[in-house]
Amino acid sequence: MASYFGGQGYQANYQANMQQPQFDGVMAVFVSSDASAATYPVAAGRTVALIDIEHGNMWFKSTDMNGMPCPIRTFEIKEVTPQPQNQGNMVTRQEFDALNAKIQQLLSALKNPSADKEAAK
Repeated sequence: MASYFGGQGYQANYQANMQQPQFDGVMAVFVSSDASAATYPVAAGRTVALIDIEHGNMWFKSTDMNGMPCPIRTFEIKEVTPQPQNQGNMVTRQEFDALNAKIQQLLSALKNPSADKEAAK
């Protein structure tokens, strides 16, 4: 007996649409400690990135196609702050003034070499 919605074909399409979508990438989950990361379940053939922002850690937990766990990989999360581009080329005001004083002293010695000889005696 055929139903109003098309018989068996409708039921098969309905059941196919009710299945969970497959996710083939890496899923990210926020956890609160290394213990919760170690006990987090991972489906067979999947990889999960477990992130603990409070303690600055991240784990990659994987299983093979049979559901056997692979070694868990642990990483530290560190904030990267942009560095000034001229960080090594900068001098303080004191260093600049000291260098300027030396240059002025050398210039005056070049202009008046006799004064420098008298100061040495």
